[in-house]
Amino acid sequence: MARSAATDPIRNFKFQVTINTSGALGAATTGLGSIGFAAMSGLSVNNEMVGYREGGMNTHPHKFIGQSDFAPVTFSRGVFAEQDQLYKWQQFLHSWNQASSGSTSADNDYRCDILVKVFDHPVSSGSYSTPGAVNGNSGNVGDARFGFKLFNCFPGTYSLNDLNAGDSGIMVQQMTLNHEGFVIAWTKEDVEKLSSI
Repeated sequence: MARSAATDPIRNFKFQVTINTSGALGAATTGLGSIGFAAMSGLSVNNEMVGYREGGMNTHPHKFIGQSDFAPVTFSRGVFAEQDQLYKWQQFLHSWNQASSGSTSADNDYRCDILVKVFDHPVSSGSYSTPGAVNGNSGNVGDARFGFKLFNCFPGTYSLNDLNAGDSGIMVQQMTLNHEGFVIAWTKEDVEKLSSI
């Protein structure tokens, strides 16, 4: 039975991360907004439960919603010569000399928003008769079909992997970011709106 359009789940390996830097952070970390990442993990939210015991009701407590806590998110990428943007962001947190007279809070803002877009894979975009076709054009690599935006992110942990003379692997750097929440876009139209949120 033929289908007019592919309905496969979105693949997880084709994504783009945009770090929205501005002000002093953008100047201190030139190029941070356009670096690529190999992996991202940890996107989750935990809703606290607050128990309330009521006199005369001894069988169970009432349960109410408390605060929502957003877990840190980890981004990983290879180590490249002369690409020190993540390390500079980590260093920017403690650049106390930037708080000189006449500076504003925007000059010292180490937080920024991060936009992540997940794209169609050529095999799962389009129809089965013309895989990879988007809007009737074959050869297109796919649209952003899913995305999310993290708010007020700042570095929590920066690390480099171990060195080993008996190994042939690549060096990897990781940055774990704390943030104050996220929104998810489930349609192409909503993904396009994420940058203006």
